[in-house]
Amino acid sequence: MRLEAQAKINIGLIVGGKRSDGFHDIETIMVRIPLADIIHAECRASSALSVDIAGNGGYLKSGMDLMEKAARAFSADASIPFSLSLSIEKHIPAESGLGGGSSDAAAVLDYLNAFFSFPLTRQELMKLAGSVGSDVPFFVSGYRSAFVTGRGDIVMERAIPERLRLYLMVPEKGSSTSLSYARIDSIPRPERHLPPPGGPFPTRITHPNDFESTICGIPEWIPDEFIADGIYVSMTGSGSAWFALVPEEWHEKFDNLEKYGIVSPYIIL
Repeated sequence: MRLEAQAKINIGLIVGGKRSDGFHDIETIMVRIPLADIIHAECRASSALSVDIAGNGGYLKSGMDLMEKAARAFSADASIPFSLSLSIEKHIPAESGLGGGSSDAAAVLDYLNAFFSFPLTRQELMKLAGSVGSDVPFFVSGYRSAFVTGRGDIVMERAIPERLRLYLMVPEKGSSTSLSYARIDSIPRPERHLPPPGGPFPTRITHPNDFESTICGIPEWIPDEFIADGIYVSMTGSGSAWFALVPEEWHEKFDNLEKYGIVSPYIIL
C-alpha cells in the first residue's frame, strides 16, 4: 500500500509555559501542504508484533522511529499483533518544522486502522495519536487546516483564506525541536493569544511565531522582495523552514526568485 504523508506549516505559533506533563500549551493554525513523504506499507497477520522500517536511517538520529512508535501504540490499544514492513521515501526535510515525522506516524496509524477494519473511532485514534507525538493528532484528524491548542491534542477544523501562494524556504541546517523549546523557555514572553481563524489576512503582528524570538530576526536568506512588500513571512513550527503567504493576484511580482535558490518557488494552497 502506498501512503502519502503531507507536511504542514504553522500560521502563528504561541507557546505557553511548560505543563506538569513536560509539554507546553500552544495556540497555532496548522495547514497541510502538498509536500509529502511517500511510505510503502505491508501488513500481515502474526501472533507476535514486529515492525521493520527501511529508508529512514538518515532521518532518525536516536531513539525509536515515530512510525514504529505509532505502530506499537496501535497494536497495544487495539490489542492486535501484526507484522508490519515499511519503506519510506523522505521528501520533507528533517528538523525543518514541517512535521514530517509526525505526518509519517499519522499515516501509519490511519493505514493500520483501515487495514484492520476500523477498530478505533476517529476520536479514539486522535487520542492515541497524542500519545505518539504532539503534532500527530492534527494529521490524523484529516483536516486541511485547523486551530490547534492544548499540547497539540485539541484540534478544531477551521478554514483559511483561499487563493494564497505558499513560498517555502528550507535551509540546509535543521533545528532541533527539543533545543528550540529549551531556548524559548529561557526567554520571557508576553501572554497573548491568536485571533480566531477566518478573520483578516494574517500579519506578523496578529500571527507571530514565538520561536522567532530564539533567533536574530528574519534570516538574511529570505528574499528582500517579501520583506519590502509587507508579505506575511514566518518560521514554521520550531524548525528551520520559513514561508511566505502571497495573495494569488500578486504572483507576477514573485515569479523570478531562482536567484535565491528556490527551485520550486511556490505551492498553491
